[in-house]
Amino acid sequence: MPIDREKFDGGKLHSSVENKIVSFLSERKERAFTSHEIMGGVHFRTDFNTLEIAKMSTFAISDFTALLYDLVRRGKVRMKVVRGRMYFMVGRSSAKCPKCKIAVEEPKKTWKMAGRPDKSGKRLQLQIGLFKCPKHGTFRTVLHKQKI
Repeated sequence: MPIDREKFDGGKLHSSVENKIVSFLSERKERAFTSHEIMGGVHFRTDFNTLEIAKMSTFAISDFTALLYDLVRRGKVRMKVVRGRMYFMVGRSSAKCPKCKIAVEEPKKTWKMAGRPDKSGKRLQLQIGLFKCPKHGTFRTVLHKQKI
């Protein structure tokens, strides 16, 4: 059923499925999971009994995967390919203040930048986070590094 532009623009930025994915991975933060394992963990069911339902389930799986990639892009979830399979793990978006060592959970702002090249000439893509300590003000830290 189509909706008008005002309802679309006023829509939620986060869905309940996103919250379920992040909480599933947060509860198991020492392990990484495939998208299929995450789907089972958050009870995102698909059915392949008939050809028509299988086609619809394939679209649901692609939507779920797109949702995972969006969570990766926003830094809530990390992704790595291990032995030819994609694994997802909760993102590390918390940092400790360098002065008082208090843990600050959510960054005020994040951005990506290219780092210096290593000995082989490959650069690192850094994801930087700006955090605010309640006692000492703002500080920056590297949240994630990836070779590009």
